[in-house]
Amino acid sequence: MYRETKVFCLTFAIFSTGRAIADPRCRCPKVHAGGVTTSLIMKLTHYPPRSHCSKEEIIVTLRTGGLLCLDPNGSFAKKQIKRQTKVNQQRQNQRSIETLSPPTTTST
Repeated sequence: MYRETKVFCLTFAIFSTGRAIADPRCRCPKVHAGGVTTSLIMKLTHYPPRSHCSKEEIIVTLRTGGLLCLDPNGSFAKKQIKRQTKVNQQRQNQRSIETLSPPTTTST
């Protein structure tokens, strides 16, 4: 009985520790206040405040494979969000134009 209790406690401790690490938290413990060379930016992800993280987070994926957290109140981050929003709107408008235009047929 003692051995079973010991194994159970050990198993519980291992799994509960792993689960605590996997729980969602804020992704950016530190933020980069400065700018980044825009040619190095592959992807920009904007996370608004959520139930498990009260901070707004902006994460940049670099072409080198690294991640960088930007200060959401910084001028560089604000410019990048505005630029990304504009690009997304243009893409959305282009898709709606493509769906509204009649299909073209070629006659031979």
